[in-house]
Amino acid sequence: MITFKPHESFQYIKQYIPTNPVIVEAGAFDGHETLRMLAVWPEATIHAFEPIPVIFKKLEENTVHLPNVHRYKIALSDVTGTSKLYVAEKPDRPDFPTQASSLRMPKERLLHSPIQFPYTINVPTITLDDWAQKYAIPKVDLLWLDMQGHELDALTAARALLKTVSVIHVEVSFIEGYLGQAQYPEVKTWLENAGFVMIGRDFSDQPAKFFGNALFVQQELVK
Repeated sequence: MITFKPHESFQYIKQYIPTNPVIVEAGAFDGHETLRMLAVWPEATIHAFEPIPVIFKKLEENTVHLPNVHRYKIALSDVTGTSKLYVAEKPDRPDFPTQASSLRMPKERLLHSPIQFPYTINVPTITLDDWAQKYAIPKVDLLWLDMQGHELDALTAARALLKTVSVIHVEVSFIEGYLGQAQYPEVKTWLENAGFVMIGRDFSDQPAKFFGNALFVQQELVK
């Protein structure tokens, strides 16, 4: 089991995907992670999802010059339709959403940081399987999921697409940060049952934070 530092997982992912991978980035925010991925995989095709309009605008500004980045002002979910999104803000930066915004109502994470959720908006949602069918995406090499408690929901509605996925980088939680959120053991067990093996993580057996990131690889690819 690899224990990697935050934001240092790319070197481990590289051995399992091609030099021109198809990447789905859910929770793309302003595109800073998108640009980091392109620095490692310049020939990648990245499908970046960011449902909050003001943040999507930033994502667009930061990546509009990149023809291999496709942006979607929509949230990945377990249903295709419209859902309420709880918008997060830092007290010292009102009116500017943070990365903690979620389709799930905030719960225990309110005890662990000063982030507030002052309002909600309605956003369009789509499942990974519906998206892949709509845009004729035959396969995805890497799923990069940073969805603030909604990761397993998106995975459960991607049964067909998951068969084509090689690597999943997923944020996990050790508390019920958002109402009804699946925590780390449940996410790990679900992915193992779906044919993936956890090869690394950026947290220890005694995590310093209430969340972390885990790296899963399709079982048949693990030596």
